[in-house]
Amino acid sequence: MSYRRKYARIARWYELLEKPLDRFFCPLRRKALSFARGKVLEIGIGTGKTLKYYPRNVELYAVDGTPEMLKIAEEKAEKLGITAKFYIMEVENLKFSSESFDTVVSSFVFCTVKNPKKAMKEIRRVLKPDGRVIFIEHTKSDSKLINLFFLLPMKLILYPILGDDTLRNTHELIREFFDVELEESYYKGIVRLIVARKRE
Repeated sequence: MSYRRKYARIARWYELLEKPLDRFFCPLRRKALSFARGKVLEIGIGTGKTLKYYPRNVELYAVDGTPEMLKIAEEKAEKLGITAKFYIMEVENLKFSSESFDTVVSSFVFCTVKNPKKAMKEIRRVLKPDGRVIFIEHTKSDSKLINLFFLLPMKLILYPILGDDTLRNTHELIREFFDVELEESYYKGIVRLIVARKRE
């Protein structure tokens, strides 16, 4: 089953399922979005859990590969009075011109991206020369014990259901494509906030 079908099936229940994690993740979303400026693209916006944290003066574009999730995000933006443009789109194949955005945001997306390297190339392509990219991502822990006894069992459960790989080295992949300005590690590296610039 494709990730689209998997997420389509749980779209209406997604926020309820994630609610226990909100107390840990929402403060990080708020902090991450404080770095957003100008014309902003959020990839994999899902149900729009980031929307309320955006500065009101940004020009927001958002994409997701699952129409059912994107519809919820659009409804949420309307309720919040946020003007944004939404598109059904894969991060590995963005339909935007090169050097279009001042900021690109990825919030807990790369654990499910099918082709992470291609996605990074696309993010870099659509960023302006002085553009900034903001990541909040699940990553492989700095602790081997956590990886073995927590993240590996989580992967065995979540990967068949949602295609969620909890053991990815996304933080290392980011450094291959961008110059990191800020990296903060939480919960022994299970979650990382990374702000980076486009490499010239």
